[in-house]
Amino acid sequence: MGDLSLLILNRLDLRHGLAIVTPEQPDDLWTLRRVIAKSDLVAGETSRVYKDTSEYGRPDKERIKVSVTLEVENIQLDSTFSRLKVSGKIVDVSNELLSKGSFHSLTVSEGHRVSIRKPGGFSGVQLRLIEEANVPKDNFVIVAIERREAGIGVVKGTHLQILPTIESGIAGKMYQDSKRRGGSYYEKIADALAVVYPGGAKIFVLGPGTTKDIFSNFIQRERKEFGEARSIEGSDVAGEDGVYVALRNPNLQAALSESRLAKVSKLLAEIMRRISLGDSRVSLAFTDCLKAAKQGAVESLIIADKIFSQKGIEEDLIVDLLNTVEEYRGETFLLDSTTDLGSQVNTLGSAVGLLRFAMKS
Repeated sequence: MGDLSLLILNRLDLRHGLAIVTPEQPDDLWTLRRVIAKSDLVAGETSRVYKDTSEYGRPDKERIKVSVTLEVENIQLDSTFSRLKVSGKIVDVSNELLSKGSFHSLTVSEGHRVSIRKPGGFSGVQLRLIEEANVPKDNFVIVAIERREAGIGVVKGTHLQILPTIESGIAGKMYQDSKRRGGSYYEKIADALAVVYPGGAKIFVLGPGTTKDIFSNFIQRERKEFGEARSIEGSDVAGEDGVYVALRNPNLQAALSESRLAKVSKLLAEIMRRISLGDSRVSLAFTDCLKAAKQGAVESLIIADKIFSQKGIEEDLIVDLLNTVEEYRGETFLLDSTTDLGSQVNTLGSAVGLLRFAMKS
C-alpha cells in the first residue's frame, strides 16, 4: 500500500558528484541529513529583506529571493524533523544582498528543492539512501471520530502528525435531528484533512458507533480528491487520544501489514521476545548499538527521536551509527517519540538493535 509521496530526484549526475532533490516528507529531511557532509557544496533559495533607499524609492520593505551556494560547515535537524539547517561559507550568490565569503545558513524544508555537489563523489551508502528515498512511501491517514469530536493523524513512513481535535458543536439528540449540521461537521473535518493530506494515501476511520461509517461514506461520495476511505472496527475512542489508540488496533495493523510502521511493530515484538528469553542477539541504547554496528552485527536498528536530546550523543555520531548499519546491509528506522512504538524504544535507551549474531566481547 502507499501513496506517491517520495524524495523527488530531479537530477543525478554521478560523474560530477551532483544530486538535485526535493524533500516531500520528514523521512526525506533525515535522509538529506545523512547524505550532506562537511565541505559539500549545497545550493538553494534563501530570502533577504530589501528596502529601496533611493530618493524616489518605495518606503516599504520587500522580501527578495536569493539563490546561494554554500560550502558546508555544519548540518543540523530541528527537534521536530521538519527543517534541516545547512550552514557554511557562501561561494556563489545571485544577488549583491549577500556577499561571497560571508557565513550564511540555508533552511531546507518539505517541498523546497536543493542541490548537493560532492567534490569526492557519493559514497555507496549515500547513493543508496538517495535511491531508496526515491521509492513511493507508505503514507496513510487515521480519523478517530464520534458524533462530538474527531482526531486526525497523518502517518508518513514512521512519522505521526496530529492535527488539533475538531469538535462538532452538536450535543445529544440535536445531532440526530440535523443532517445539515452533521454535514457541516464532516466538511470541517475534510477541510482540515485537505491541508495536510498526502496525495493518494488511504484514510482509515475508527471510533464508536456508526459515525465512522457515515463519515467514510461521506468522503467517498462528496470528496473525490481523497483516496479510499475505509471503516475499521474495534476502537471506542475518538479525538487525539483515539488516533494513538488506533495505532494499536489489531484490525488496523492487519490492514497496514506492508507499511514501515507495521514492520517496526513486528521488529519490536521480536526484540521484546528475545529480551524475555535472555537471547543476547539484542543491543540496547546508543553505545551498545554502535559497538554492534561496527562488528556488522546489526540486522535492524530502531531509534526514537528523543536520542537527539541525550547528553553526550552528538548528531554526527547518530549519523555514523545509522550509516555503519547500512554499510553492512542492515536496515534503519527513525520513530517519533509521540507514538507508542517510539515511547517503547525510549524505555530501551532510545536505540535498539536486532542482531544477526551475539556481540563479541
